[in-house]
Amino acid sequence: MQEERDIEYSRALVSLLRGVVDKRQQLDLWNIIKDNQPRIEEYLRQIGLLLYVDDNGGYAYVKQNDDDNLPRLVPRHQLSYGLSILLIQLRKALGDFDATNGDNILVMSEEDIKLRLKAFYPAVTNETKFDNEVLRHIRKAVEMGFLSEVDGQESFYEVRELIRSFVTADWLQKFNERLQDYIDYGAKDSDQSDDEVLLG
Repeated sequence: MQEERDIEYSRALVSLLRGVVDKRQQLDLWNIIKDNQPRIEEYLRQIGLLLYVDDNGGYAYVKQNDDDNLPRLVPRHQLSYGLSILLIQLRKALGDFDATNGDNILVMSEEDIKLRLKAFYPAVTNETKFDNEVLRHIRKAVEMGFLSEVDGQESFYEVRELIRSFVTADWLQKFNERLQDYIDYGAKDSDQSDDEVLLG
């Protein structure tokens, strides 16, 4: 029995080290994390990591303890221009939605998202190219856990609570400080490149 619990604990720990654990999609892992939370926190603390658990949002992940002067185990994600803009707009949309809709979930269509992004691509003359780029960023946001596809509704996405923990006020400030540079970049008719805003 103890051996079985140890295996479950190890499975949950490895899953956390690999990425976000979502309660709705990984309920068994979520329950193991909750049952072993103090033990997991203690282990992670020894290697300079912190466990972040959001019971309301239903997700858990590991982040670097930047107070410790240790090598970085959790990589920072360097984001492209388009993906940065998408995450900013999703976070702002979630904030606007919260102010008027209480505990309901925010669902956005691909068209809603494109409308929010178009202002940041003033040089776009090829609609197909623009659409394909936005869809690529949406797929990446789904992969990262910031969006999830809505069952039975094609091209509709739920904006997940997880985005609040990553797109923070500090992150937004850094981005806003360089916003004009990003807008100038977006005005160019060229493919995406890496910006210098780091997430994680």
